[in-house]
Amino acid sequence: MKKRKKNKNSSVFLEEVETTLEKDIEQGIDIVNRNREELNNERNQRINKFERNANGQIIERPKIRYKISTRTIIFIVAFIILVTWLLNDYGPIFGIHISRNVSTSLEESKIELVTKDSDIYGMYNEELFVYSNNTITTYNEKCEVTWVHVFSDSFTPSIYVEGKYMLVTNDSTGTLYLFESNNEILNKKIDGTIKNAFLDKYGNMAIEYSNESGFNNIISVYDKRGRNKYDAYLTQENIISMKMLDNAERIIFSEAVTNSSNIGIKFREIDISKNENEQIRDIISLDNQFVYDFNVQGKNIYALLDDKIVQIDIETGNSTTLKEFDSTQMIFVALNNNYYTYLERNLQENKYVIENVNYDGTKISTTSIDSVPKTMINSDFVNYYIYQDHVYILNKWGIELQSRETNFTPKQCIVFNNNKSLALIYTNKIYVVNL
Repeated sequence: MKKRKKNKNSSVFLEEVETTLEKDIEQGIDIVNRNREELNNERNQRINKFERNANGQIIERPKIRYKISTRTIIFIVAFIILVTWLLNDYGPIFGIHISRNVSTSLEESKIELVTKDSDIYGMYNEELFVYSNNTITTYNEKCEVTWVHVFSDSFTPSIYVEGKYMLVTNDSTGTLYLFESNNEILNKKIDGTIKNAFLDKYGNMAIEYSNESGFNNIISVYDKRGRNKYDAYLTQENIISMKMLDNAERIIFSEAVTNSSNIGIKFREIDISKNENEQIRDIISLDNQFVYDFNVQGKNIYALLDDKIVQIDIETGNSTTLKEFDSTQMIFVALNNNYYTYLERNLQENKYVIENVNYDGTKISTTSIDSVPKTMINSDFVNYYIYQDHVYILNKWGIELQSRETNFTPKQCIVFNNNKSLALIYTNKIYVVNL
């Protein structure tokens, strides 16, 4: 059978021809587009390969090997700023200095003023404050005046500081002045004679006072706006020290106990979250003891007594001795937030030993020194040992930070500037030692 020839005039033949032409055109356009794209890429590479220098000459652009995202750059810059800030703020506590521009001459860091025995010194908002002639003045570590407040009434104040809050009381008139970050936020008068006052980091105030109605020992707790939170009526014993907890919802305090047979102390608790008849309770009584300082960590009280440091369970009242010492061998001892430090004489080696110990009994550091200082000024991370002619400075880990010469023993010393500065107070000037 003969193969039938295609009719060039038939519709089938024409459709096949059109389809073939369309495919050829599409392939041609695709080839043209690819070639154009390759030419553009080559052209851009040639253009980007060169640049003009400062003299206007065309030179080959340096090759970029790595591409760093904007987020990565921001992270690196932020990390460098953070590390620099930490080294600048905390480095001196570890003996690290970014730039060693700290003066070694006391004469270059001094405050000229005539001090009186009635003047009051302390740390407020990490700066040195001086109360003199009815005026509070604060100084930074560069001996620059940063704040001045003059009281309109003349009186001898009691001053209490906790962080950025300062409470000044006129005990005879019952007037309270509360400052927050150098701003007076409260001027309040209570009906009574102030016996004692306490302050916490939130600006809450616990005022111990007596009034004419017959109550000899009242504790009134106020917030920083002067609003009364609650009142507690206690026995006639005097409060020695007090710590406010849980935004002043709880109070741990020690009071002196005197009777015909002995003199001792008692730790008590006020907890307003409990029923009214259970809000005040005794924790423990210690006969023939006196408490010099105590702090509260979690469920425990850590107290410095006459001849030992004890740990007291707040719930049970059980007492455990952490460190017992002989008054003839113990030179200095102090409590810090998380550890205690002491300087005692080693009779066998005829030396003096400085030890810093965590409250769990773990020794942080031990340092031996040959001579006993006149006094010790302690802080959270740095301890200053004051001698007749120099200041010996150690951190809590036993690292020697400095030994600075002085003229003679100051009458008082104040640590400020986040443990990094020490004010040496004399009769007619104050020298500042900076780490």
